[in-house]
Amino acid sequence: MQPAIRTDFNELVMPLLGLAETMLEEAGEFRPFGARLAAGGQLALIDVSPSLQEPSNPLIIDALYATFRLEARAGTIRACAVCWDALIPRQHGGGLMDAIAIGLEHRDGDPTIVLCGYERELTGDLHFDEPVTATGRRHVFGHILFA
Repeated sequence: MQPAIRTDFNELVMPLLGLAETMLEEAGEFRPFGARLAAGGQLALIDVSPSLQEPSNPLIIDALYATFRLEARAGTIRACAVCWDALIPRQHGGGLMDAIAIGLEHRDGDPTIVLCGYERELTGDLHFDEPVTATGRRHVFGHILFA
């Protein structure tokens, strides 16, 4: 990954991961939200759920990607991210566990996904695993026929 793309992804991941962790600690859950880096480098957090009549998590994710696709076509953003609560396979012991998922896209690079598993301890405190990255899926930049 090119250093400039890694820098842009880090600028998106850090506030999203921090906000998702805070919402989980305070409310026990969070609705999907996103962030974008404008072509000039300005960061903005995006929450589309207030504009939807009955916001379900899949509808919010679709609306975020649609918003970012419009901005990408207009050339006003260079990178974007969508953050949601996901279920991922446990690395040890089988089964599934909760995770913060952040789908990252950049106009000049390949998509990436960041996954940060978490679970509630018996004390009620949340334990967050170290984030891991994997190849993501393209939703915004490039030639997308269906999303």
